[in-house]
Amino acid sequence: MWADLIAKSKEGGADVIQSYQRKGISYLDLTILGVYDDLYNFEGRYDIVKFVKLVGSAGLYFHLRIGPYVCAERNFGGFPVWLRDVPGIEFRTNNAPFKEEMQRFVEKIVGLMRQEMLFSWQGGPIILLQIENEYGNIESKYGQKGKEYITWAARMALGLGAGVPWVMCRQTDAPENILDSCNAIYCDGFKPNSYKKPALWTEDWNGWYTTWGGTVPHRPVEDNAFAIARFFQRGGCFQNYYMVQLCARVL
Repeated sequence: MWADLIAKSKEGGADVIQSYQRKGISYLDLTILGVYDDLYNFEGRYDIVKFVKLVGSAGLYFHLRIGPYVCAERNFGGFPVWLRDVPGIEFRTNNAPFKEEMQRFVEKIVGLMRQEMLFSWQGGPIILLQIENEYGNIESKYGQKGKEYITWAARMALGLGAGVPWVMCRQTDAPENILDSCNAIYCDGFKPNSYKKPALWTEDWNGWYTTWGGTVPHRPVEDNAFAIARFFQRGGCFQNYYMVQLCARVL
């Protein structure tokens, strides 16, 4: 279904397909990486190379959000369950076992994309990468070790020489050479942490999940459209719908 869903995205006006490392945007049934006992699986529905190439062949760009952490909406945050059994590991902090596994994962993905000539400077569709995800929401809980971790993550990512910009979502202390971006319902007032950086809206929350006993979230499309127009009016340059739900055509 990938090719048809990508075509519908383009028909709807999209320029870029953005993906998490374990689940794709637009509700595409995409698991980019299947990991079990340290084995990487890129077969069938795990074929990230095929997916990126399909996006490129459709004339669209690609923002590959490597992570490896995804979000609370994914089981175990998107991490493989075996990761918790690594001796001495502490997730998402300045912890040697975790950083070793994370670096191996990120190096694998970047290396694969370079090997397949998928970066924009190679003629491919990938124009942006992402390291970590919304770590700024919890960084203070880790104290100094959290600051050290995010500095390490940025340095590690940049050291891979991918040749395209790296993004950190919701990371107001993102280092100078990493783009910080906004994930929220409203980002029209967002300012990056440096005047040298563009204003990116990597998750425009046009809907939300329902919590048990809570009200059903609803955002009128007119409100979303107005917020987007105001974002670009104020200097924004990149806005992503989180998420676009594509329905099958009924003949």
